[in-house]
Amino acid sequence: MKRLLHGIIILIAFGACNSAKHVQKFYFPPQWEPHQSVWLGWAQDSSLQQVQLEIAKAVNPHVGLTILSRSASLLKTAFLQLSTAGIDTTKVKGYVHYIPNVFIRDAGPRFLKSASGQLAIADLGWNNYGYPKEFDVSQYSDKRGTIDNELAGQMKLQVVSTPIVGEGGGLEVSTNTMICFSEMALQRNPGKSLEEIEKEYLRVYGKQKMIWLNRMPVMDKVVAGPKAGNYFGYGANGHIDEFVRFVNDSTLVISLIDSSENSQDPISNADYAIMQENLHILRQARDINGKPFKIISLPTPSYSLYSDKEILTDSLKNNGDGKAFFKEFKSGDEIFWLNNVGYANFFITNGIVLVAKYWKEGLPEKERLKDEEARQTLQEIFPTRKIIQINPMALNRNGGGMNCGTQQQPK
Repeated sequence: MKRLLHGIIILIAFGACNSAKHVQKFYFPPQWEPHQSVWLGWAQDSSLQQVQLEIAKAVNPHVGLTILSRSASLLKTAFLQLSTAGIDTTKVKGYVHYIPNVFIRDAGPRFLKSASGQLAIADLGWNNYGYPKEFDVSQYSDKRGTIDNELAGQMKLQVVSTPIVGEGGGLEVSTNTMICFSEMALQRNPGKSLEEIEKEYLRVYGKQKMIWLNRMPVMDKVVAGPKAGNYFGYGANGHIDEFVRFVNDSTLVISLIDSSENSQDPISNADYAIMQENLHILRQARDINGKPFKIISLPTPSYSLYSDKEILTDSLKNNGDGKAFFKEFKSGDEIFWLNNVGYANFFITNGIVLVAKYWKEGLPEKERLKDEEARQTLQEIFPTRKIIQINPMALNRNGGGMNCGTQQQPK
């Protein structure tokens, strides 16, 4: 169904489905290839919307913009906010389909491309990040399952499907290679072997080689209780795009915790070892031609400085996911809510790279220098692109970042 709403073409999915049969071979392009549009899954929360507006203003001069919204009324709000921010909304596309969260890289469409430029949509299984059974995820899981096929039907695109589960942020790619946490892949697909999972990931994404990292960092892990000590928080439960990224076919960027900061809190202590383990595996890895990768490190913001300290209340403990998080704790206990801060969740699009910036008055000078180091490192990697820094804390508080909150449609 198509209807005009304030100059916006709204495409509402009613269950149209394209055939999975296809004659062309499709692949998921690396992020540095040219984009036709950047997709945002518009949030209902005002703090998330402010970050999305910053992203939209940054990308708007360089690439098309597409908004996916869970309702026509929210989409109307999004276009009003974009217009107020100075964006010409007559050039912005809008689609309506239920989306369970703001992280469109995971919950929204993933665009594949053929050698001739034809697009398709990858349709992988979905189980809401494999969150623990104690969490109430039923409100999301059933509604997410149709999004790839229904949007493909509206856009008249083919679909490449697999029942194997794997979110977009959990699969990092170059032209020929993919990197993933094996712990994440096995956790999402109980009863499947790593060989079965690898075969389907490579087939759907059109890649030739997989590099498996073993353990996911604790910062991103989601458990029905504390991550460690009295630190709690959400996360994507093992997404590689928060820690290791391709920046070209021969170069990887990895987040590392400085050895001087590994004892600041129990999460940093655990993740320092895991990140060093990942670094060792990547140093042994080879590309499809048997050559080692160049590896560049990014700093890690101090977890403890960006965690929210609270006193546990009866309300927090006894409502929603608090029943699972805080079951072993009592009201009055001091707790820390860990935000998924980091620089590796940057987003590359036409002419620019978006990267996090966290420092503000009152924080140590060392944190400001980390912001600058991340900017300079990416500028050296991408000398022809403008590096734009945005504070993504509202996204981090919900378990993701700017790459999680964007999705590219290839040109």
